[in-house]
Amino acid sequence: MEKCPNCSTDLENHFIHCPTCGQTAHLPRFKLLHILDEFFQAIFSVDKSVLSLIKNLTIQPGVTAREYILEKKRKKYFNPFSFLLLVLGLNLSVNILIKPYTINYPDKRQTTQQLKPTVTKERLPYVMRRRQAVLFIEENINIVGLAAIPLFAFVFWLYFRRTGINYAEHLVAQVFFSSFFSLFSIVLTLALGLLFRDYLPYLNRSLLLFQLIYLTVAYYQFLNYQKPVNYLKTSAATLLALISWVIVSGGAFFLYVRFGA
Repeated sequence: MEKCPNCSTDLENHFIHCPTCGQTAHLPRFKLLHILDEFFQAIFSVDKSVLSLIKNLTIQPGVTAREYILEKKRKKYFNPFSFLLLVLGLNLSVNILIKPYTINYPDKRQTTQQLKPTVTKERLPYVMRRRQAVLFIEENINIVGLAAIPLFAFVFWLYFRRTGINYAEHLVAQVFFSSFFSLFSIVLTLALGLLFRDYLPYLNRSLLLFQLIYLTVAYYQFLNYQKPVNYLKTSAATLLALISWVIVSGGAFFLYVRFGA
């Protein structure tokens, strides 16, 4: 006799839902089509405690992701895709309030006029495209951050492919972890923006260090490792993911500056 993954109630073969907690009795593994279905459900249904999820992702992020994804305890946690959408909205609100990435460039036309006397005519298009790219990144940092999720999931899936966890399951884990990282960056940006003016270098370094530590710990828990030496594996995978993102995003930045219209 099978047990409910969420509450451990004994389930008869003909049960469609658990009679105790209501979770679907037989849940498949995550697939890409399942992720799309979860994402659209997240748009129309926000009914569990987001504060409880934030607490769990703060204290035990990997355990939370493992229980939701691998142990199928999906009635227990707030939907990660709903959480992602909420963080996006909050990120947009904070950017409008603080303007953390565009504060030094209040007027694009003024920036162009200031560049002309000091930059040669041949180099001016490259310099202007570079500034346009920086402005785009600064004004759409939340979208840029979300674009990293599939790449991070791919790197971790490739690195830990022998665990049997598929790409879609890694993708859901990254939705958990990246959403919490975005929430942390919002709080830190808001705090530093209210206290200081020139804080971006410290913000970026702090976020990079936090992401390295957070993903190292989160994946150690997610993979249910028990030996501290395995922190070396998860930290190496995290470094590889961060380096891959720098190469991909930096390459796109370079190509736009060099060949963009």
